[in-house]
Amino acid sequence: MKKVLFASSALAALAIGGAASAQGISLFGTARLGLGYGINNDGTVDRDADGSPTDDMHAVSRVRFGVNMTGETNSGITFGATIRADNAIGGNGGAENHIGQTAGEVFVSGSFGTLTYGDTNAADEQWVGDLIGDYSLTGLGDLDETVFLSNGGGFGNDNTNDFFSDPEARPTVRYDFEIAGFGLSLSANKDLNSYGVGGGYAGNFGGGTFNIGLGYYDYTEFDIISGTTIDTVPGGKQYSAVIGGTFGDYGANVIYDNADSDGADFSTLGIGLTAGFGDFDLGAWYRQVIDAGGALDGWDGADAYAFTGQYDLGGGATVNGGVEWTYDTDDIEGATVADFGISMAF
Repeated sequence: MKKVLFASSALAALAIGGAASAQGISLFGTARLGLGYGINNDGTVDRDADGSPTDDMHAVSRVRFGVNMTGETNSGITFGATIRADNAIGGNGGAENHIGQTAGEVFVSGSFGTLTYGDTNAADEQWVGDLIGDYSLTGLGDLDETVFLSNGGGFGNDNTNDFFSDPEARPTVRYDFEIAGFGLSLSANKDLNSYGVGGGYAGNFGGGTFNIGLGYYDYTEFDIISGTTIDTVPGGKQYSAVIGGTFGDYGANVIYDNADSDGADFSTLGIGLTAGFGDFDLGAWYRQVIDAGGALDGWDGADAYAFTGQYDLGGGATVNGGVEWTYDTDDIEGATVADFGISMAF
């Protein structure tokens, strides 16, 4: 999930009463078009019926739009929501309202901090985030993203039914508070039986910027469905940490995470790099599964990396492209994939 939004600063006096004194609704949109090598339209690896990667070239394109809604009470409390149009049904919380809000975010914010519900980061992901350095057109499977059990995601696929994917991790409830560069976040899943804590600091250092973040997630057991089989993943814990910074037009971050349960465990270490040259940006990232055991033994030592770049055309349009080498495990054949095209933001 590429949504690393750090906790908001204190905004107003503590008092939730009062009618709304200002509201605003604005539309946003994104689009892209280009070519992809060895990928599906969403950037994931294109595989044949035997699971082997293809070397086919495809036209790739996408358009999305959504709405941001904001308001403010007479007492100064801000509130709002955001959702994409293609996710509107998920924002309704399910037909029988037992699934919860699986898309979009709803928030209320004041001097007490910010409270966010919905398809949003858990506390650990909020402060640790993902590797920098991905300027590809489609994301190429989003393998630069950190594996967070708290977001229900897997290695590059939020819907993969394996150890990494907890279908009950979202919706999320998260509280954020920040003061003087320091921040703290607390979160829970919808059923309030899996909990996360995250925190960190961001500031200026030696003519550049510096940030550090720590995350912890304690999750209960959950079921995964693969075909006609239902497996139970034991509960466990996940720890994560990031250190990063920028100096001029250059940036870097390093992320470590470890998850452990009775059934499996894994640890990953990654580094992301960026460099800017006027309107042109270059990026690169590398991540390795430095240790994996139990049901994940086949992932031990697997790595993935990419080289990407973008050129700013102005007006919200950029030329983007990248080449990526994906994880090669005992059960999944690695692939070389690439994309190139124009990305647009409105």
